[in-house]
Amino acid sequence: MQKQLIALAVFGALTAPAFAEDSSVNLYGRLDMGIESNDDATTNRLVVQNFASRIGFKGEEDLNNGLKAVWQIETVISPDEATATAFATRNSYVGLKGGFGTVLMGNYDSPFKSLDRNVSLLWNQGDAMEQFIHGKASAAGLGMNAHVRQKNVIQYHSPNMSGFLVRASYAPDEAKVKGGTNKQEYSFSGEYDAGMWNVGAAYYAKEDAVALGKDFNAIKLIAGMKMGDITFGGAYSKIDNDAGKKTDVFMLAGAYKMGATTLKASVATAKETASNAKDGVDFLALEVDYAMSKRSTLYGYLAQIKNEDLGIAKFETGDNKFPPAAGKDPRVFGVAIRHLF
Repeated sequence: MQKQLIALAVFGALTAPAFAEDSSVNLYGRLDMGIESNDDATTNRLVVQNFASRIGFKGEEDLNNGLKAVWQIETVISPDEATATAFATRNSYVGLKGGFGTVLMGNYDSPFKSLDRNVSLLWNQGDAMEQFIHGKASAAGLGMNAHVRQKNVIQYHSPNMSGFLVRASYAPDEAKVKGGTNKQEYSFSGEYDAGMWNVGAAYYAKEDAVALGKDFNAIKLIAGMKMGDITFGGAYSKIDNDAGKKTDVFMLAGAYKMGATTLKASVATAKETASNAKDGVDFLALEVDYAMSKRSTLYGYLAQIKNEDLGIAKFETGDNKFPPAAGKDPRVFGVAIRHLF
């Protein structure tokens, strides 16, 4: 598999000029890596982190009468450890696009996960949307994670209707058996972008997620505002695994751009998953970005998780994850570079 990925990357690089002339196929990707001091409150480690680096191919074909065929294949890569991975691990699909919107089939982020305009401002370890609003901070052993890329999904994206955008998805349970669980998934989102400000809401559900008749569900609300060089956003989620565990999560994030430098900050809190569960979590992150060019950014980050006595939240976005002991407070400090191509 590793040799296949290398061959595809080389092929894409060699044929990029031809793709550009035809404008039907594009090679793209992101390399995002850093050196990080990772302290799980028991051991301090120095690690080279890979933050979801990826390579992808996408394109479209004009089918006339305003209809287009669209497709994408995107795969996670690990430049630091050169480990082989499955292909098409990230958003990969084929579909049709027209005046009605876009319909796609494949492996794709749920509308719940995708709703993040003007709120997901910090990158990687500072990303409170993935780690808190989507439930990962409360997920360990509890089935609370709503940060889902749906497999075998059929998804619809509406056209932009004067600022309004709607998305819906359905993923059947291909392993369903008569009389057993049916772990089909649904997700919906609606948002309005007025330019300076935006609002949105999303829902995600997985039937029989924990057991027969126990349906996982999550709701999310976001609001954001962008005024010149200042961006500010907030989000709320309520996540329920229908098996005695539920949590309310809040986050705020802001960014201020000063020329090539952008200052960012985020705070979040996840409430206890049950009465006296003592597994609530608080979070603070700071980040400074320096844009060296349109495609390359050098950035530094500092983030801290505060677990209650039985909380075991950890930093989720790097390849190197170190779960703390219950009640410990992990923190990270790092410098990284992100390059888009």
